[in-house]
Order: sequence, then C-alpha cells, then structure tokens
Amino acid sequence: MQGTFGQVEFVPLPPRFAERVRAGSVVVGCSMIAAMVALVGLTTFLESLAHGHPFPDSLVGKGAVVLPPLGVLAIAVLVLTSRRCLRGDYLVVATATAARTALLFAYVLTLVLILGLFTIPILFRLRPDVLTTLATFVFATLGYVAGMFFVRPSMQTLRKFSDHPIW
Repeated sequence: MQGTFGQVEFVPLPPRFAERVRAGSVVVGCSMIAAMVALVGLTTFLESLAHGHPFPDSLVGKGAVVLPPLGVLAIAVLVLTSRRCLRGDYLVVATATAARTALLFAYVLTLVLILGLFTIPILFRLRPDVLTTLATFVFATLGYVAGMFFVRPSMQTLRKFSDHPIW
C-alpha cells in the first residue's frame, strides 16, 4: 500500500478522505481561530465591565491569561496547515510525522499553560476565570483530535471512506 518516489514515502488515501482533509482542515482551523478570538474578546469585555480592567495588573497574571489561548491558536494553525501533508490523493509520510509531532508538542504545551493558569492564581492571589480556562482546554483537545484525524487516519476511517476493498 505504501510507495516511494525518490526519497519521499507516500501512502495512498481514498479520494473522498483526501477531499475531507482538504476541506475539513480549513473549516476546523478557521473555526478554532474565530472561536478563540471571540472567547478572549468576550472575556476581556466582561472582565473590564466587572473589574474596570480586562487583564490582571501583574505581568505574570497577564501572561497566564494570554498564553493558553495562544497555544490553542497554534494548534489551529497546525490544523490549517495539515493540508500540506497531501500530494494529490497521497499522504506524505515525513510531513505527516512532522505535523503529528508539532501537534503533540503544541497540545502538551497548551495543557501545561492551562495547568499554570490554575496554579498562578493560588501563588499570586489572582482570580482564575474558570469558564475561559475550561473552554480553552476543550478547544485545544478538539483541535488536537481533529488534527490527528487528518494526519494519522486509522484503518477503520480509511475503510469507511474507500470505494474499493483495498483498505
């Protein structure tokens, strides 16, 4: 099922799945970006109404509020760029492996930042925004799962999208 052309290894994909990757990566990536921008905008608006300023006064508090959504935006960009793992109806193995590694790194980094968002208020006497933190975790997890679906499809998924019994 795998073929090589020069030094690049390719895996054939069902045409319907390749089309789903092309369209789905754009939809999921753009939706994640729009949702995170809207969530951060709404949160800063509500914080400014409730407390008179949208962010905590300390630099550590500002970093704790801003960095987890930036991690989600990084995952969204990686999902958007998962299209480059395709060459026609073939998955380029080296590019897909690099995309999986980058997705895993961004997801773990975002989880560490979210955990930091829960510990920083305890250490610096800041009030955590639980709704934004949980929404950031949900967006990061959904983006990670969708990105892995695009760059590492399972055999069951390939069989589902295949028109031929080769899978």
